Amino acid sequence: MIHSFIENHWEKRSLLSFLFLPIAIIFSLISKIRRLLFRLKIFKSYISKSKIISVGNLAVGGSGKTPFTIFLAKFLQSKGKKVAVSHRGYKGKFEKQIKLISDENSIFDFAKDAGDEPFMMAKNLSGIPVVVGKNRKQAIEILEKKCAPDFIILDDSFQNFSVKHNIDFLLFNAENPFGNQFVIPSGMLREEINSIKFADILILNNSNKNFEIPQKIIKFQKPIFQTEYKIQNFVNFHTNDKNEAKYFLKKNLFLISGIGNPKSFENSIKNQKIHFSHHFIFPDHHKFDYEKEIKPIIQKAIAEGIDAIITTEKDFVKLKDLSSSAIEFYFAKLNVKIKNMDEFEKIKF
Repeated sequence: MIHSFIENHWEKRSLLSFLFLPIAIIFSLISKIRRLLFRLKIFKSYISKSKIISVGNLAVGGSGKTPFTIFLAKFLQSKGKKVAVSHRGYKGKFEKQIKLISDENSIFDFAKDAGDEPFMMAKNLSGIPVVVGKNRKQAIEILEKKCAPDFIILDDSFQNFSVKHNIDFLLFNAENPFGNQFVIPSGMLREEINSIKFADILILNNSNKNFEIPQKIIKFQKPIFQTEYKIQNFVNFHTNDKNEAKYFLKKNLFLISGIGNPKSFENSIKNQKIHFSHHFIFPDHHKFDYEKEIKPIIQKAIAEGIDAIITTEKDFVKLKDLSSSAIEFYFAKLNVKIKNMDEFEKIKF
């Protein structure tokens, strides 16, 4: 809840952001002390038999952790490595327990209950086990016992020190990497910008061709990689038919999303030269209500002669059972590409 409020209100410095500054200073101090206690080994971190790769962010919401985690897992798998993924399962049924939702052979029937992001991962990562639950030590122990992977990728783990990380990827939304540069609750940052020094590799997600890397990032002298998101195709909810962008060029469309960075979704659609008349934006991880939210949108779409509704792959998980055959529903299948892939190949995992 607080994440959605922060994302909407703390992109610029305002009177409210300064009013919350004393709390932000306390929050920042606690974060520093906690990180220091683990670094000094006063608090112990679990050391796994597998190599642990953390994929995290500094600013709340919308940094592209899930698509990058999927990309990274596939990349390591393509190198012949055994890979597994640990996800907290935020707002899912298994967040407070530990549950394997897929293994090397199949996705389990209850995987949809794990939450939108882990289910999306399981669907996209054939042959790669996915476990959910906020206790990372227990999640890793299950993966070690079940499949003994070479690498375990922890999605959303830069601020989690209960397990020792071998490599820390720190991700930024290139459109808005720091917000107003204040820490929660005055801004969007989970930690001060100076915490970048604890990362190993920096990823600037979805940067356009005119993007200039901020000096605040360059000064830490970390390896920096930029990604771009491109829509691979559009998948029909009910038939699984795949259509290219040209199919939608002369159609009337609505968008629906409940993600951390809805602007990025809009831009990916616009980049395909596709026009939409309205984007219905909901909070990240939103649980849609058919009667109150989706049915009125469908009715509005029919009344306005809308040909189809497009959403994200992440929202597809929650919307599929709520969509109507009265109007076509599609999700945009994204493809993540590293711009300087030759250099990325040289990373010593």
